Amino acid sequence: MQLDASQPATLGAVVEAVTRLSTYGEAQILELASSGKIKELFPFRPTRPVQLPPDTVEEGDLVEASAMPLSSEERGALIHSSMPKNSAPRPVKAGGSRGRRSTRKRYSER
Repeated sequence: MQLDASQPATLGAVVEAVTRLSTYGEAQILELASSGKIKELFPFRPTRPVQLPPDTVEEGDLVEASAMPLSSEERGALIHSSMPKNSAPRPVKAGGSRGRRSTRKRYSER
């Protein structure tokens, strides 16, 4: 399917292009992107320029991670600090885990 660059893309055309891209492996997609040929498979771009935040950190801001496991308080603080500012913190019970629960059926004794 060839798309007219002067016309807006339809949802069907975008879905078809994404589906076609999903058949390629990661290495193939990286090769196409680095050679500038990705536009042939995915000829879409945003209607207005999108400013992407830098994903690099200053060398002085990096801290070497400890080999010791985090305490539940440290883990909670770390998770909270990585959450968006507008999300409310959830209370966590001491010693409790929100991990996987057993799927085994329990029967009461009679």
